[in-house]
Parts: sequence; structure tokens; C-alpha cells
Amino acid sequence: MDLYREYSPCSQLSSYIDKYWVFKGNVTKGTRFNILPDGCTDFVFTLGGSLNTVENPFYIRPYRSYFVGNMTKFSTLVAETDCVHQFAIRFLPCGVASFIRQPLYELSNTRIHTADLQTIFTDTLTDILCEKETVEEQIAFIERFLQNYLYRNYYEVDKNIRYAVRQIDLSYGVLPIQNLVDKICLCQRHFERKFKQFTGFTPKEYSRIAQFKNAINLLRKPTFDSLLSVAIYSGYYDVPHLSREVKRLSGCTPNSFLVVPQDEDVTLTYVFAIKSFLYNRTDIHSSNFANS
Repeated sequence: MDLYREYSPCSQLSSYIDKYWVFKGNVTKGTRFNILPDGCTDFVFTLGGSLNTVENPFYIRPYRSYFVGNMTKFSTLVAETDCVHQFAIRFLPCGVASFIRQPLYELSNTRIHTADLQTIFTDTLTDILCEKETVEEQIAFIERFLQNYLYRNYYEVDKNIRYAVRQIDLSYGVLPIQNLVDKICLCQRHFERKFKQFTGFTPKEYSRIAQFKNAINLLRKPTFDSLLSVAIYSGYYDVPHLSREVKRLSGCTPNSFLVVPQDEDVTLTYVFAIKSFLYNRTDIHSSNFANS
């Protein structure tokens, strides 16, 4: 089994959830993983093993559930055991607002135990997930749980903010914010306040991450053979500008992304860290990267 795999949500939940992901397997104790910002938030259920954070040390214990807030910069996790097993729900920007009663900007760049949060997710769910024999059974359980909750507690996120997020994504982060403000007919201050409430980001921060994600995807395509071409196509002024942004958001140089084998439709949170780890192991063949 691949160390990391992603699964798509059902159609009824696709406007809320980007992917379910599973990180399961043997690792070397002390291995570090740089986790990259992607504009999303995650609820993570630790079904085995433990990790710690380097910044503001936070111990991720087994058989607990955690919320990972929206990230404006990379963070680093360290494996505390020689194996790890996590099941997680990655929510789209705006998607998690229906399941958590707290402004997301209060949770930016944080990891928090769900017991300390006003949310429907609890450690009891972790226990139930541990009892399921397959990932498919885990996903089926979570989807029934979420659909039942939405049926009883439907909460609609501001359509203007959903539209704004979509337009920023479509432009890969280079759409001027004033253009969005003009299209949705809100004053800029009100727009920015609501955007931050539902996504955790300012529009500028979210645009920056969307641009960064596009740059990383271009760096990993064999058709782009120079940093200058990547900088130009992703909307940066020049190569130094690209390098500064990639370093700030990922902790790595642009060249470091070129060594990771190319997959289609790969998300940039745990994937890069885990695949980099796998790529540098001598006991795992490169075919293990396929279809994650």
C-alpha cells in the first residue's frame, strides 16, 4: 500500500470537501516533513503513531482528533514513532465553515485538539474509525455522519465569498483584488472582513497561496525547463521573486521541487513532504509514487 493516498468525496459533499487522505506506513523516527500551505483546512484523526511540531511544539497523540487551521506558511512535523496512521478530511476554502462555529481567522496557522474547539468532530469519531476495517468503510461512515449533520444543521456560506475564492483559483492568484470587489458590489473593507471570516485568509494571502501552488505545479512539469519560464507563467516579476516566495511558503528552494516524480492532480500539503521522503529512501521503488 502507498504511504499516502487520496480519495474523492461523494457529489453531495464535493462543495465542502477537497479530498479524504490517508497517511499510513513505516517511517524513520525523527523524520521531518515540511507541510505546505494549500488554502485548505484539515480534520485529522490519528489512528496510530505520533508526531510533533517544530514550531510551537504540539504533540499529536495517537487515538485523538485534531483541527489543522489554514496555513499562511509551511510548518514542520517530526515523526515520534517508527510508524504512523492518519485519516483526514481536507476541507475546501469556505467548506469547513458549515462544521465549525468559530471565525477561521482565529485558527490560522494552528493545530488544536478537537476537544478545545466548537465542532462536531470528536475523539469518539476516532474510536469508530479505528474499528473500521477498510478506508472505504471509514469514508462511508464519515460521509453518512456529515450528510446527517447538514440535513439537520444546514448553514450557507456567503455566496459572494465562494465566488471570490473560485475566481482567485481560476486566475491562479493573479486577479487584482479590486476587480473582485467591483464584481461582487461590496465595499472593500466589508468584503475583506467576510472573506477572512469564512476562509481564515485575507484575499491577498489567499491569492498568494494560489499563485504559489501554481508555481509548484509548473516546477514539477517537464515542459518547463527553466526557473525564468516558471516565474513568468506563474505571474512573478522574475526568478528572485519566485525564489523568495517559494522559500517563504515551503522552506525549500524552487529547484528542490524538480526532484519529486511527477503525478497528475496532486495536492500540496502532506504530499510533497511524504513523496520527498519516499524518493530519498533506497528501499522503496519509484513505482510507489503512482496513483496517490
